[in-house]
Amino acid sequence: MKSARAWLVGLLAVCLVCGGAVAALGAAQAFPGFQLFGTSSETRTTQIINSVTREEQIVLLSLGIQGITVKEQGRTRFLGVEVPGSERAAYLEYGFNAKVGIDGKDVRIAQAGDKQFVVSVPKFAFIGHSNEHFKVAAENNGVLSWVTQEIDTVEMINNLLNDEGQRKYVDSNEEILKDQAKAFYTGIISSIDPTISLNFEFRS
Repeated sequence: MKSARAWLVGLLAVCLVCGGAVAALGAAQAFPGFQLFGTSSETRTTQIINSVTREEQIVLLSLGIQGITVKEQGRTRFLGVEVPGSERAAYLEYGFNAKVGIDGKDVRIAQAGDKQFVVSVPKFAFIGHSNEHFKVAAENNGVLSWVTQEIDTVEMINNLLNDEGQRKYVDSNEEILKDQAKAFYTGIISSIDPTISLNFEFRS
């Protein structure tokens, strides 16, 4: 009697196990995302901000710059004699928008009397550029130019945007920049009190 009961309990346990397995397989078929066995995973990304710099640059002018720059490579000399037809020339077409203005945090405003203020404006600066495009428009190479070093167009581009080139864009528009600075700060102060009088000084 006891053996029959044990046998019945064992059979019931097997049925439960089989039934559970069938149910799990059915769930896997009905729900493709279902997993009978699985592990959980978690991805974490940590960012550290090392420093924060406050920028107060004020763009007073945006210049549309277009042009063509030329670089020529002279003839190669062999045993002290120039090789005819070894010269090179490259014509680079370029264009970009140059932004010039001032660093706003260096502007000083001091009271000079009753409702009179002096606005001291720092040296104008090249702030940035955008919408750049550069391409070699033409080349003029002699028949023996292969003996001469190729012209570096990347260097030509860098020369357009180096410190000297940036300063040129600023200096050639200095008077317009002064007018823009006056209009910018006069507009701000006038919106607060239109009776205030402003004098401007420009630091070099």
